[in-house]
Amino acid sequence: MKEVICPACGALTEGTTDEELYEATRAHTVDAHRYDIPREHVLAAAVEVDA
Repeated sequence: MKEVICPACGALTEGTTDEELYEATRAHTVDAHRYDIPREHVLAAAVEVDA
């Protein structure tokens, strides 16, 4: 499991694959901040966590 914490608001997004994590994070940033985050930024900020 990987997760990303939004630096703008502290929201946590999670995914079991890179693609799942990207889609969840992108959905958050578009909905909450009107920002279409690049995939590279999501993967660079991802942290591996124990599920």
